[in-house]
Amino acid sequence: MAADALRDRLGELVRQRRADRFVPPAPLAPSVSKSRASLREVTRPANGEGVPEGGSPARPTRRRSSGGPRKALTSARRDRRGSDAQTSLGLEAFLPGGEWHHAEHGTVYVHERLRSDVETRRSHWGRLPEPPTGELELSSVRSLGLERAIFLDLETCGLSSCPVFLAGTMVWNGEDFVFRQYFARHYGEEAALLAAVAEQVRGHELLITFNGKSYDAPFLRARAVTHDVPLELPRHHLDLVHHARRRWRVGLPDCKLTTLERRICRRHRTGDVSGAEIPALYHEYVRTGDPWPLVPVFHHNLLDVTAMADILDALCRRDRGRATGE
Repeated sequence: MAADALRDRLGELVRQRRADRFVPPAPLAPSVSKSRASLREVTRPANGEGVPEGGSPARPTRRRSSGGPRKALTSARRDRRGSDAQTSLGLEAFLPGGEWHHAEHGTVYVHERLRSDVETRRSHWGRLPEPPTGELELSSVRSLGLERAIFLDLETCGLSSCPVFLAGTMVWNGEDFVFRQYFARHYGEEAALLAAVAEQVRGHELLITFNGKSYDAPFLRARAVTHDVPLELPRHHLDLVHHARRRWRVGLPDCKLTTLERRICRRHRTGDVSGAEIPALYHEYVRTGDPWPLVPVFHHNLLDVTAMADILDALCRRDRGRATGE
C-alpha cells in the first residue's frame, strides 16, 4: 500500500541517520537533477497509463478527515505518533532540494524534478495539436510554443493580505517538463520566494494558469508590492478556466480544475488534500518545524500544475470537446 511504502521510506531514512549515513541533498545545480524524491505520483489516468512500475501509484500517508483543518492536523499527528525521528529528518527527507539566495531578500527552499520522474512520459508532451476553428488564443499559444511559456500555481495562507508560501512552476525544456517548487520555510522567506518566482518568469512570454487572472497574478503582484520585490509577469496570460467554461460548461457539474482533470483528462487523484485545509497545515509546520503534514500539500501543488498542461492539451484536441462520465 502507498501509506506503507512512505512509512518504509521514513524508516529507512531514520535508520540511515542513526548510522550516520544520511547526507542532506546538495544545493540545486543549474541543470535539472533527476533525483527520485520520496513524494511519488498520486494521479493516474483512468486507463491505467502512467502508473509507476511495480504497482499502483503512491500517495501521501495522511488520512483524509471530514472534520476540517483541525481534525486533519490531529489525523496527521496520529499517523506519525511515537516517531520524533520523522521531525528530526527535516524537510529534505520529504522534498530533496536546495536553497536559492537573493542578496537583498534572503533565501528560499527550492525543489526541482522532471515530470517523467513521477509519471510515464507521453509522446504528445510539449506538442500542442491544432486547436478547433475559432480558438484564436489557443492557436496563438500553439504558434508561440510551450518553450516560451511557464505554468504557475500558488498555495497561500488566505487572501491577498496573507503570505504565499508555495509556488509551483513548470516549463518545457524541449525534452521534458521541468517542475519546480519554491517553498517558504517560515513567513520571513516569502520575499525570497517572490524574488525567485520573479526571476524565473522573466524571459518567458506566456503565463499559463487556472483562474490566475482573478487570483494568482493579482495575488503575486500584491505580495510583491508588500515586500518591494520587482515583479514583471509575462505580457501574455492564458487563463485556462475561461476556455474550459466555454467548452465544457454544458454537461459538467462545474469547471473546477479537479472536475476537468477527472471528466475531461480522465485522470483520478487519490490521497489529495482539500484546499481549505492547506493554510492550517502550513501554520502547523511553521509552529512545529515538522514537515510531515505538508507532504500532501506538495503533492496537491504538483498535481494542479501538471493538470494544467493536460487541460491545455485537451482544449486543443477536437476529440475532447465533450465531457465523459465519472
